[in-house]
Amino acid sequence: VDWAAEATPPLAGAEALVGRTLARALAAGEAPRIGDLKPREWFASGETVEVIARGNGYAVSTRGEALMRGLEGRPVRVRTEGGRIVTGWPTAQGRVDVTL
Repeated sequence: VDWAAEATPPLAGAEALVGRTLARALAAGEAPRIGDLKPREWFASGETVEVIARGNGYAVSTRGEALMRGLEGRPVRVRTEGGRIVTGWPTAQGRVDVTL
């Protein structure tokens, strides 16, 4: 594999591929790169998610309703139980991290 053939390096570990789907077909012997994979969908719009808000030295959590699909690497909006809308990052199945 030519690591310098493209701007992004190939994915060297199998753990980066587990649970992922290819966004395009790869030729035989071609190494997958991050751009060749679809982002993970951690949850759907309307699902109940756990919101974890972290600040300097503390963390609080609550539940909320996802207002959009939770795609890996993309911000998502969530309506908390208290009615507030917060923006965070989907980081796991049914989980959104918010930095305060």
